[in-house]
Amino acid sequence: FVTVFPCAAGRPTASNVNYAAEATVTNAVVAPLSADGKVCLFTLAMADLVVDVNGYVPARSSFVSLAPARLLETRTDPGFVTVDGRQAALGLRAAGSTTALAVADRAGIPVTARAVVLNVTVTGSTQQGFVTVYPCGQPRPTASNLNFATGATVANLVAAPVGPDGTACVFTSSPTHVVVDVTSYLP
Repeated sequence: FVTVFPCAAGRPTASNVNYAAEATVTNAVVAPLSADGKVCLFTLAMADLVVDVNGYVPARSSFVSLAPARLLETRTDPGFVTVDGRQAALGLRAAGSTTALAVADRAGIPVTARAVVLNVTVTGSTQQGFVTVYPCGQPRPTASNLNFATGATVANLVAAPVGPDGTACVFTSSPTHVVVDVTSYLP
């Protein structure tokens, strides 16, 4: 995996891109800059990295970038944790299930946040499928945020509104593990 973070900060436990040997994998990343305008890239295994900049958020914007923080980790292996110990080791998500992901008042996200930018990863799927992220309390949209093949590890950047109770719902169409990291929010 690769983690992108402000160089002056310690490396977080969240990942932004997950890859297998000899695979070419992409993902969009929103990352804060260190005071000197830099981001660091940590890779767990040797890999060639290509970084393209697609835009930026002005300093006076209401958009708030965070160091990546893990909010949901369904895998049960030791060491797979969340930033605050909540919503960890939930087990394989069942086909057709919806997981209410608490985002408000976690990892620096205020209860007033109206939208979050998440890195959503699936791994260990037993069938092909998709994931849809949407505000809890609203009907699930017909569009997907992430599509995957059986056994694949796939990630995608998702911007999603937050429900009035501070949650975002994560729908899985087929059995899979889901990992969600937050990277930023809009108040």
